[in-house]
Amino acid sequence: MTTNRPDPQFVPKDAAEFPAGDYVSPGLDLIRPDACFPFMAIVPDRTQITWPYFRGWVPHLFRCDRRSPGIGFVSRDEAHILYNSALLCRGQPALEIGCWMGWSACHIALAGVDLDVVDPLLGHPDVQRSVAASLRAARLSGRVRLLADRSPEAVLRLHETEQLQWGFIFVDGNHDRPGPLHDAQGAHIVAAPDAMVLFHDLVSPEVAEGLDYLRDRGWHTLIYQTVQIMGVAWRGAAKPLMHQPDPQVAWSLPGHLASYRVANGEPV
Repeated sequence: MTTNRPDPQFVPKDAAEFPAGDYVSPGLDLIRPDACFPFMAIVPDRTQITWPYFRGWVPHLFRCDRRSPGIGFVSRDEAHILYNSALLCRGQPALEIGCWMGWSACHIALAGVDLDVVDPLLGHPDVQRSVAASLRAARLSGRVRLLADRSPEAVLRLHETEQLQWGFIFVDGNHDRPGPLHDAQGAHIVAAPDAMVLFHDLVSPEVAEGLDYLRDRGWHTLIYQTVQIMGVAWRGAAKPLMHQPDPQVAWSLPGHLASYRVANGEPV
């Protein structure tokens, strides 16, 4: 297992090194692997994002791969939720379901976890090459296993054939029903006794069905107010990250998340 710290070149001195429009919750360790993603760009026209659940009104910078400008990356704050949550699981096996172009995978792996990534898009040679190149640039090649396969089938197969359990799981795969629910059902099976499962894009009620599933099976849950809303479920000795939403934003919460506690900078 890996426990080494990220290369100092990826660790900014303070948040002032981030562009204006980037927000990161106070108190989080900072990371900036931007140089490893030469095709990353800020979305200049948010009308290009046609997904009905995109919260384009949030004023934080929104990034994409300029070769596919209609699909966004996790925001700077969301990336730091991933990085700092993974720091709490340093040295443990980690799993990512859906990585797109590797931006989120890079942040997770830089925390010092041993990461398995499952995404059928990795079966496209251009995507595989681009993700692998970014991970090499971040000096992560030996710490991330890229699997061009589907979840939850591939995840359950790894669990059975390699006796794997993951202490950190990030679900950001197929957002169409019943994909998120199936991913959560798989995560419930393959997660370690002490584990956390993070979700992205909970603004979608279809994605939120995954978090609902874990909550209904006894997992503790918490919502992070971010551009697309993240959430975490945890059990055993695992502990969630503290997070303070941007106080300059008039946040709202969709009705399907109304019953969830929202992180407000206080210990859980």
